[in-house]
Amino acid sequence: MELGALLYLLAAAAAGFGITYWSGVGFTLEERVVFGVVLGGAAVSVATFVPALVARDVTLVTALLGLAATLALGAAGAVLARSRVTADWMDARRGWRSRWPLLAVLLVCGAWTVHLLHQAYVYTPNGLYAGYVNIWGDWAAHLSFAGSFAYGHNFPPEFPIDPGHHLGYPFMVDFLAADLVPLGLSLTEALTATSAVLGLAFPGVLYLAAVRFLGERAGAAIAVFLFVLSGGLGFVYLSGDLQRFGLEALAHLPREYTLNRDVNLQWLNPVLGYLVPQRSTLFGFSLALILLVVLWIVVRERLAWRPFLFAGLVAATLPVFHVHAWGTVVALPAFWALFNRRPQWIAFFAPALVVGIPILAWMWPPDNTSMCGNLALLGGFCIQPGWLSGGYPWDWIWFWIWNTSLLLPLLIGGYVLQRRFPTEFPKWFAPMWLWFAVPNVIVLQPWIWDNTKFFVFWALLGAILGGGVLAHLVRRGPGTAIVAVAVMALMGLSGALDLARASDFSVSSVQFTDAGGLKVAEWVRTHTSPDAIFAVADEHNSPVSTLAGRRVLVGYPGWLWTYGLADYVQKEADDKKILAGDPAALDLARKYGVDYVMIGPQEVPRGGSRAYWDDHATLVYDDGEYAVYRVDNA
Repeated sequence: MELGALLYLLAAAAAGFGITYWSGVGFTLEERVVFGVVLGGAAVSVATFVPALVARDVTLVTALLGLAATLALGAAGAVLARSRVTADWMDARRGWRSRWPLLAVLLVCGAWTVHLLHQAYVYTPNGLYAGYVNIWGDWAAHLSFAGSFAYGHNFPPEFPIDPGHHLGYPFMVDFLAADLVPLGLSLTEALTATSAVLGLAFPGVLYLAAVRFLGERAGAAIAVFLFVLSGGLGFVYLSGDLQRFGLEALAHLPREYTLNRDVNLQWLNPVLGYLVPQRSTLFGFSLALILLVVLWIVVRERLAWRPFLFAGLVAATLPVFHVHAWGTVVALPAFWALFNRRPQWIAFFAPALVVGIPILAWMWPPDNTSMCGNLALLGGFCIQPGWLSGGYPWDWIWFWIWNTSLLLPLLIGGYVLQRRFPTEFPKWFAPMWLWFAVPNVIVLQPWIWDNTKFFVFWALLGAILGGGVLAHLVRRGPGTAIVAVAVMALMGLSGALDLARASDFSVSSVQFTDAGGLKVAEWVRTHTSPDAIFAVADEHNSPVSTLAGRRVLVGYPGWLWTYGLADYVQKEADDKKILAGDPAALDLARKYGVDYVMIGPQEVPRGGSRAYWDDHATLVYDDGEYAVYRVDNA
């Protein structure tokens, strides 16, 4: 990582440390340090977005202006609470021995995170390789979003893979990556750096939140590993793999054990299904936990207005960081407020709703692209009882045990043992069962698997409840401790196998683009207007949209469908006509404002015609493999 980018991220974290003092909550020093990494990153993202929006570009000036504003906010918080700052540091010097579980969690999780991300993108003479299939897949969208800010003047933000629509995907994590490009990082390095900082912080955030919710450290540490190793019973296939491949199967695992749709294993480990590929969850999960902790503390300690307002102001911008996190942070405290009625709640809900709802409305997809077939409908959403289980009740029960191991029985056990908990967290968690129950009946997303966007928050907070149960069993005696260890093994083995496989570059890497793709992306970025629109193949990893930061007429249709952009169907058909040189190609290019057409290895199999464009446009780039044509739109 370039020194300038590293210092920038460290400065943002330092500002976040100071911002925690605005909360009015008596955080511990380690909470301020770890939470500050996330809050500082979020604050600098918002602070840099404002001048970039005005300038319609991400520059060194906009990045530094936003950082300066964030540092000023953090410094003011620390100065105004300087007596508290001194007390925190004195307390830290006295109680460092009690912090070893946090350090252990950060060390173990951090080692895997660094190993995976150092090979997230690898440049070779043959081209660019992604170190894991979900980086090859999902990060292509994030490259497109970040690149559109860094190189494409994408303000106000619109989908660079379907121009004309507001950028409804929570984009702030990618905007933060764009901030690092003027500081010397490449686009791929910027994505890796931001994922690294937030990914390293997340286990600490989860641990510290669990300490607050459970009132103990053992259960909190267990909770972290229940979540990051989450998976089902797919490890049973390991024995067959060992018989077939021998010990080589352990060195290079031949399959995923948490996701195998042929046997209805649907619960992909949340690190590999969310934290790694869906980068917005790096902010979403952590910010949700931090804000819930603030509200937990303020209600239990009966604090005044200030913490409620702090939480509300942070929650107000949460939709652009993670929509489902905003929904969770607003809906769950609404239940808490019903049973802890205080006028101060208005200080939280007012900004969270008055600001958050208009942002959400701006991001809302223009179309409902759900495809229900013969299923019943409710308000445009499909009704499918049992989700992907196939039926009620026994198939459904077995489905969730098969997919999440003993998580359901463990959470039910939390209510049997709730009197053994040092806190009332089982009661406070109770509304989260709606995040489990409703998606088991209603398909809330165009793609049914995306109901996991709701399930995952149930699993995130459920891991904390489960950690409390297992910690109690460990303390109770040798017999129950053995049971607890066995449960942890059953719940974590499949996830551990998949995490090991994902970090094995030899089996998990996928070529993202070839050497020619890297060269044409560099040429496009340096020789075409930032506002230019290209007609290219509707592949997710087109070098034009992902590495050059340019808008394309239409991107990967699978994404556009899930984003609720129904016009992709017509645009996809028209894009093919343009590439193939249909008689209407030039008229269609002018209709959509297409400035350039690229014919390369992805376009040729779709009928892309160099012969047509040689005759009807100006060839401006040709390396024998990739050709770029400038279209006259007069």
